[in-house]
Amino acid sequence: MPGDIYRLLGGVVLRKKGQTPLYAGYTASGFVMPGGTHNNRVIAPGQEDLLGPTGKLARFFLVGTRPGMMYETGTSFGPAVQIDPMVPCDLKFTLRFPSGKVVTTEGKGDASGSWVGSRWTLDEPGIYRFNLEASWEGHQGMMPGLPAEGGELYVVEKAKAAGAPEMQFDLPVESTFNPALPFRITGRSTASAVSFAAVIPGAVIDQGTIPVVGGKFEYLFDPQRIHDKTPSYDVKHRVTGRAELGDIVHLTFFSKETGAAGASHSFARIILRGNRAVCTR
Repeated sequence: MPGDIYRLLGGVVLRKKGQTPLYAGYTASGFVMPGGTHNNRVIAPGQEDLLGPTGKLARFFLVGTRPGMMYETGTSFGPAVQIDPMVPCDLKFTLRFPSGKVVTTEGKGDASGSWVGSRWTLDEPGIYRFNLEASWEGHQGMMPGLPAEGGELYVVEKAKAAGAPEMQFDLPVESTFNPALPFRITGRSTASAVSFAAVIPGAVIDQGTIPVVGGKFEYLFDPQRIHDKTPSYDVKHRVTGRAELGDIVHLTFFSKETGAAGASHSFARIILRGNRAVCTR
């Protein structure tokens, strides 16, 4: 779909008898252009604005540490970013702990279009919030779909008490849904609200909070709404026009549950492969 971003990799190894092998590698970024453009071409990285998955233009895009990623307390965490096209941009990653503590790390993208920041120990359970900033020669980069207020990372206790409550979903392990209609996901929780985040390859498509009423909550996954916001999310067959979902969605839920053993955090992930849902932890 227009706005899809690809990483193109190639290589050659030349081996001649009695000689040291010669190696050559190739890395580039590929962008699918809008229909009817009729101007396929090769340009230098950062030469012009390019179309991203959400329909917005930028000189370069960032993908890496994204909302909905889940960790256990004690994890040594460091942000990682892929940069397309590969420009040596300046990056700044800010992480706010559940307690309010703020840490930052800064750096520059390398020749392979990658960057890894400093590491911190995630020693608090709960919701961590991050912001990512990037600039290159006066141009601002962006992570497609990342909310202006930043993204959320989820951290659960490494060792929970026996019998600690977990949020539950009214779904079998595997199921299917009508690709032409919204997919209603219901569940149960002892929390007052459930947080969620959804991503597809290359873009953040949703993030927010669902109220829990009478111990129950509901999330409505609407393919058309997602497509309207992120046009690279496929919702129909390009030839026949019939409803058909072609992307993989990671939909993560997170809550703070309470029970006889006290309070602890719970997470669950529903993976949507086209119109097939896999409910797992």
